[in-house]
Amino acid sequence: MKIGDKVKLLDEEGIFTIKNFIGNKAVLIDSYGFEVTHLLNNLIAYDKYANMYTEVIDFNAKKEDVTSKKTNNVAKEIIQERIIDLHIGNIVDSFKNMMPHQMLEKQINKAMEEIKSAKKDKVKKLILIHGKGKGVLKKEIYKILNSMNDIEYFEADIIKYRFGAVEIRFK
Repeated sequence: MKIGDKVKLLDEEGIFTIKNFIGNKAVLIDSYGFEVTHLLNNLIAYDKYANMYTEVIDFNAKKEDVTSKKTNNVAKEIIQERIIDLHIGNIVDSFKNMMPHQMLEKQINKAMEEIKSAKKDKVKKLILIHGKGKGVLKKEIYKILNSMNDIEYFEADIIKYRFGAVEIRFK
């Protein structure tokens, strides 16, 4: 591991960026820009492609299963959800030399790309995690969503995302 690498922790949620090393500890920056220090043996290298988004697809009530139980003939049901984390650390390899407006532009572009992709893939529900922060990214995403007619959107599960995500449903 080296400075600038993304890591996860054994005992905490989130993705961190290594800022510095001090002995057997690493100084990390969380997605909100706060510094934390952890022992090196608690760090796990983060594969940026492993958790870029979570996609739950194809929860099927199969016709043969339903009819074999002598219940009503129910059509095949597919529930789809896609979750995208727009924190800058999940979008670019390194953001230490980026200006805030550049980071925001990358995040907005990623959001647009994921909305288009979800429409194309006929995903029923898309959750964009924008984080809490100062609310700049959230405002920009809501502006984009306001201009779209074929969707409905609202604050995602408040308990789970703590006002840091928007849920989009496609009509």
